[in-house]
Amino acid sequence: MVNTSSPKNRAPQAGDSERLLRRCLSLDLEVTVEDKRIRAFAGVRPDTGERVTFPAGRRSFDAALDKLDGLAEGAQFLLGHNLIAFDLPHLRAANPNLRLLRLPAVDTLMLNPLAYPRNPYHHLVKHYQDGQLVRGRINDPELDARLTLEVFANQQRKLRETNPDLLTAWHWLTSIDAGAGFDGVFEVLRRSPRPSDAEAVHAIHSRLDGNACTTHTREVMADVSRRGWPLAYALAWLSVSGSNSVMPPRVRYQFPEAGRLVRLLRDIACTNSACSWCREIRPPQRREGHHVCGILRRGCNGRMMSDRIASSSNVTQAIRDSYAKRPPRLAGVTS
Repeated sequence: MVNTSSPKNRAPQAGDSERLLRRCLSLDLEVTVEDKRIRAFAGVRPDTGERVTFPAGRRSFDAALDKLDGLAEGAQFLLGHNLIAFDLPHLRAANPNLRLLRLPAVDTLMLNPLAYPRNPYHHLVKHYQDGQLVRGRINDPELDARLTLEVFANQQRKLRETNPDLLTAWHWLTSIDAGAGFDGVFEVLRRSPRPSDAEAVHAIHSRLDGNACTTHTREVMADVSRRGWPLAYALAWLSVSGSNSVMPPRVRYQFPEAGRLVRLLRDIACTNSACSWCREIRPPQRREGHHVCGILRRGCNGRMMSDRIASSSNVTQAIRDSYAKRPPRLAGVTS
């Protein structure tokens, strides 16, 4: 995503990486509740100071989309909060020929549990609910696009403080399935390209050795290339386990495999007498459900989460159907 090289091939400094990660287009949409169509949107370029908003003046929806597409010229990636599962399917349904849709995507909603695994989480993200931004005003996409930039800047600072092996593991895991946007972010933060499979396996082992069941670690590592984001989130939680922390409910709902991995690695005892975790370290009556699942049971319900979180394919089909039926309506709004 981001070219960090220079004529002298010097390693990028902190200021360089900050400038590179500002070459983005931060997006936010507002969508009507009734027909799931885009009512308002905003795009902000932090590197140039330019912005596009809709509605604005007499500009039509299509003309505003064209203007937004032009604003993406020169951007290295798209940035948004719930960008991948929410904003991009709506934009793709509205106009699949937008050039901005070809840009790598970086979603701060997905990054936040990695940057902030410890409770309390980021003050602008409601992880105890559905992970949405804490807003000063509702239905203000430009404000939300700027809040996303603030969240992203904070995430970068926190990620730079993270254990190098953990960063290496996350870099590899979050970019398994063509995650070019996340690959680029971690490349800049680590000042290194995507790790090789061998480097990633070594880094993951270093995080699990002495902190998880040896037998079940081997089971997880046997098909680690299929673990992706769930294992990234499991490693994030394991890095702060024992503190006042829980796996965010949104993570457990959208990536249930993350919770299953934690239980497998930490709570289900194996029969191998040589496993030091299960024989010596593991608490005899560990209540993982209290620490990891409790908030999910008390604070959230499946209906609320499913209103916000769905697979991109299902969302896209529903949105495409709504655009085919009738023109936009200014009804109630969601985002």
